[in-house]
Parts: sequence; structure tokens; C-alpha cells
Amino acid sequence: MRTVVRVGPDGGIEDVARPGSIPELIAEVGRLAGDEPFLLGLDVPVVVPAKNAKSRQVDNLVRRRLGVKLEPGGRTALAALAEPVSGESLLAGLAAAGHACLSYPERDRRTSGLAEIHPGPVLKALLWQGSALASGSDGPGLAEALHAYGAPAFRRNEIRGKPSWRDRASTFDLVVRALADVARFDLGPARDALSAAGGETDLDRAISLFDAALIAGTLLRYVDAPESCVFVGQREHGYTILPADGFIRQQVLRDGAPEGTALFPAKSLRETLSPIARVRSLDLLPVGGRPQRLDATFDTPPLYEFDNVDEMLWWKHCRHLSGPALPIDGLQELHVRLGDRPRPDDRALRLTRSRHRTLSFRFDPPDSWRAQLPTRDGKVYPFRVLRAVYESRES
Repeated sequence: MRTVVRVGPDGGIEDVARPGSIPELIAEVGRLAGDEPFLLGLDVPVVVPAKNAKSRQVDNLVRRRLGVKLEPGGRTALAALAEPVSGESLLAGLAAAGHACLSYPERDRRTSGLAEIHPGPVLKALLWQGSALASGSDGPGLAEALHAYGAPAFRRNEIRGKPSWRDRASTFDLVVRALADVARFDLGPARDALSAAGGETDLDRAISLFDAALIAGTLLRYVDAPESCVFVGQREHGYTILPADGFIRQQVLRDGAPEGTALFPAKSLRETLSPIARVRSLDLLPVGGRPQRLDATFDTPPLYEFDNVDEMLWWKHCRHLSGPALPIDGLQELHVRLGDRPRPDDRALRLTRSRHRTLSFRFDPPDSWRAQLPTRDGKVYPFRVLRAVYESRES
């Protein structure tokens, strides 16, 4: 059962469609979007690696880190389905219908795109963030609690045996009520559909509408407040998006390799930085044998967060949230402000590249940092990058 919804800027559901086939789905997308760019959230594999495998890396990652089992999204698993639906087939169908789009969402809303979002992990994340367990102290116990935390089962494929539709409806009602106060997730239509349900089919239609509302609300949150979501996986090999607080992001992305670690084979460092920052040289004249220092000041400060686990900021414990991503080759110094939004009493803090092989930065001086945050409390702190100093090895 497929349900497509269109949401407005405030997250309210403005239109609902029930396509019975993939061609009907494509036609409904065209009707709902008109001639405007759109973002379409889907609960099917959007990006599938070329190699034959049952599962993708992102499927295994979500299961290991969050304790949520996704349907296998590898090529072998999709080929075994009676009606294999993936991002590739939808991208081709949408392009043929005149609605060409990317396989991932662009937050500038200028280019149409798809976004893989699964209701199961979204529901777990939203329930977790409002739970008493989530407010516990950090540590291994909290990670175990997150992994074990689960939403009550009410979908047919989640329940063993054959419970009555009224049993499922009562469980579904409890879940809808638990999310009643979550901002920008419009569950009113699903609640109305549940109240009017008179049997299995009506209940499944209400659940399908509920899942569509979870997908739409998550996509809207990712576009408007990316720091409240997490992009799990990679655009090229498979990904999914779900709501997240700092702890969920920490669990899902821990020890992940930072993006953009390669050198600059195609263009210079100055050319790489110019589209996202005002770049000036800190040296009067170039000196042979010495790197040239470049100062980059950002119009839109990149937003990152880091795990406060040491006396330094380790890049392997640092995650990009929004804004332009920093090139890290040659990065020597950062001037940042703590917090995800500007405040009148903000104070700029300095980070200086350490000598460790693993990319890391010293709190410089340590006293100014410790006046702003406790030592090694293990919590997650966002920061905005105002300026960055690079050493360019190019002449």
C-alpha cells in the first residue's frame, strides 16, 4: 500500500494520494509538484551499489548501531522480490516523465531529488528523544539502552502470529498519541483515518498515511534544521536519513572517516575555497620552499559538532552538520564559536593543528576553552567555523 503526501512549509499535510502502481506514483509526483523542484522521500533503497550483495553497508550500520532492522537493500535481495522497486527505477521513470532529479536531497531546494527515509528508524529516534531513558548520563549504559529501545509493533510484517486488527489499532493509537507534541510532524490525518477505521484495510491505510507523515516530517526537518537529523551512509554507496539528537549522531557516526580527505588533484586550494569563503594570502610575498598561508573567512559558517572526549578536537570525533564542508588538506588553524546559533555573548575560540598523525586540533589556549565547557565530559558540542588558516603547498 503506497501513500504520497505533500507538506507545506510548516509541515502540515496539504494533499494525499494513494497510487496503485509505480507509473501512478510517478504521475502523482508530477501532479503534486507541478513545475516546481521537489524532494521526494522514499522508504525503498534509493542508492544501491553495483556489486551483487544481499545487504548494503548502511543496512548493517543501522542494525548494529541503532538496533533497527531494515529490509536488505542490496542487488541480490532486490532481484528476489516480486516487484523490485529502487531509486534507479524511480529515477529513470521520473526522468522519462520530465522530472529529472538527483539520488539525494539538496537543501537549497533548487534541484529535485530523492531521499531514502525509513519509518521504522524514524519512529524509534523520535520516541527515544522524548523518553526518560534519553536523559540519562552518558556512557556505555546509554548506548545499550538506545540499542535495546524499541517502538511497539503494529505493522503486519512486524508481528508474529495473527492478532486482531483491533489489537494492532490500539497499539498504533498509543504510538500516535506518544508523538502528538513532536513539532512539524503532521499526524492529524493519520489519527483521523484511525478513528474512522472499520477493519484491516482501513487500519493499513491509516498506518501507511502515518509512515508517509514520518518520512515527510523528517525530510522537512533535514532541509530546515539539518543539525536535528543525521545522514547515515554515503551518497554513492547507500544512505538513509533520520531525526537525531547529539547522542544518536555520536553513536551512528562514531569513528567514521571524514569526507574530503583526499588531496587536490583537479584544482588549487584557493579555487576550492573561493566558492564558500573570502580567501586572502597572509604572506606578503611567496617564498620558495615554504608553504603559502591562506586565510578563509566564511560568509555562511560551517556547522560542526564534536565529542568532548579529550584535551583536543579529534576530527574522527567531529561531524559536519550543515553549511559548506571544510577542506582539510593543509588546514592549520580554526577560529570558532560554540553553539549552533549566534548569541550576543558569543566569544571566538581558537584551535591549532596538533602534531598527531590523526587529524586533531589543540584547544588554544586551553583556559579559554575550559571557561566555556567542562573537561572531558563526553558530551556533544556544536560549533561554527568563522575563519580557517591553511598552508598551501601549491606555487
